Amino acid sequence: MKKKVYLVRHGQTEFNVQKRCQGWKDSPLTRKGIQQALAIRSWFEEQDIHFDHAYSSDLQRAMDTMFLITRGMDIPCYTSRGLREMSFGKYDGWKHADIPEIANIDRDTYFKNVGGETAEEAVLRAYRTIVFVMRQKDVEHALFVSHGIPVSGLYNSLPHAPGVQEAKDFRNGCISVYEFEDDEMILVDFVQIEEEEFKL
Repeated sequence: MKKKVYLVRHGQTEFNVQKRCQGWKDSPLTRKGIQQALAIRSWFEEQDIHFDHAYSSDLQRAMDTMFLITRGMDIPCYTSRGLREMSFGKYDGWKHADIPEIANIDRDTYFKNVGGETAEEAVLRAYRTIVFVMRQKDVEHALFVSHGIPVSGLYNSLPHAPGVQEAKDFRNGCISVYEFEDDEMILVDFVQIEEEEFKL
């Protein structure tokens, strides 16, 4: 039986506006971020999509997004460290422009050297978390709220069904829809809610 994974990037935060590497640090949703979460909810309602479970990263920006999307829904909601953003180590919370030689580093691997993770480690962590959840017999249609690196990494790593919209960036509030069967995920839809581009 094919199950459905609905993977969402959290709404805009104060650190997004300030162009900071959030990583495992946190900052609150902006007013625009709240509006994005409500727009995601509206999109699901318009598509007549219902969840039986909801999961988010245990970082507050993802939790707040999940609760805004699921408000009033009679479904269990959980948090998981596995859905966290990539850790940028000592640079968590730093402005992008203040990171030494930011333009010249390999952003996928550099932060491992300063106490963080590689992008691959963060994406694999999120993937394993989603697969573990989707293996459960009572989970058929699940919402997952995560962050820019896991969302973009899974989009770029997993197979796509024909005709899926090409993502040029991964804005706050974007939605990736995957079919899950026999431990395999395939992207079947991609939706941009906002116009703002995602950058590290």
